[in-house]
Amino acid sequence: MNQVTHGGNVWQGDDPSEWLDYSANIRPGGAPEWVKEALQKAMDNISYYPATDMHRARKGLADYLELPETYVQPASGGASAIELATRCGMNQVLLCAPCFGEYKGAALKMGLPVETVVLLQKDRSIASPAEAVKDTLQERTLIWLCSPMNPTGHTFTRQEILDLLNLARERLCRVALDEAFIDFCPGASNRDLVKTWPELIVTGSMTKILGIPGVRLGYLCSQDALQLGSKCLPWELNCFAEEVALQLPFHKDEMLADAQQSALRTQVFSEGLRSLGLTVYPSSSNFVLVDLGRDAEPVIEALKEKKILVRRCMDFAGIDDGKHLRLAVKDDKTNLNFLITLKEILTCAENH
Repeated sequence: MNQVTHGGNVWQGDDPSEWLDYSANIRPGGAPEWVKEALQKAMDNISYYPATDMHRARKGLADYLELPETYVQPASGGASAIELATRCGMNQVLLCAPCFGEYKGAALKMGLPVETVVLLQKDRSIASPAEAVKDTLQERTLIWLCSPMNPTGHTFTRQEILDLLNLARERLCRVALDEAFIDFCPGASNRDLVKTWPELIVTGSMTKILGIPGVRLGYLCSQDALQLGSKCLPWELNCFAEEVALQLPFHKDEMLADAQQSALRTQVFSEGLRSLGLTVYPSSSNFVLVDLGRDAEPVIEALKEKKILVRRCMDFAGIDDGKHLRLAVKDDKTNLNFLITLKEILTCAENH
């Protein structure tokens, strides 16, 4: 199996801080103060094994997600939740692309056949998932859909999710909805639908909104969450992830404020990129997909020389033309400096 491509490759030397990383969509400025305090508090528990049933973390996550505890399974990051979802007993996997490579990676790891349906149209619109898959969907298929979509930033409507769930019910299938970036879209989550739709599995991650990729805190929501969670390794969560989960319900207002600030930054950053003559896909998340209209590789290398990382898109079906980049949204000052640097690089390329 080919290794899944990710952003965030800052370990190319001894000091990760020397890189300005636009390839990983993490909260600008790193973790908020309350998270740092939670991590410090967790130090008191490093001498003890965490609870193997993760009941403390489950309660914190369930309160935050506003779901019954029996519908929530903590996981060691979003990738672990994706692997748990893939173990739900379906016979094959269907990917709604472009999408995160871990869905395919988890399926192949388990020996499941994988098919792909590209939702991105030539006019850059996104097709209805149910309409796109209905003609080829086989019984007992796990359908992966990401909302907001990675890497386009497109968020699917509730009706689109319901249409897909109705189709899944007809074909004895299940829908795995990845909401890894949903905290940047207040009110857009569909995780409450697990209460009435046994076909639905929702996966998520606190990595992005809290800026804690090193802590590894994710979750899975479904009516059979505890059954799927029984396949976890013992001590899936460490004491640091557990403490952050416990504190989540008390910091919703701060996280909402972060999401609102991120939305404004995304808008301003997108306008700045468009002012450079680039095509920017509409995004409701903390990243944007950009079509450079030219070979992206020289631009990527020129940015790398300036210690700036961006996300190549050659492994995303539908945009693997070598012209697309996914860019994280950072704070306004950093974004402005990035735009100035990118303009210089593009101008230099045109002059040569």
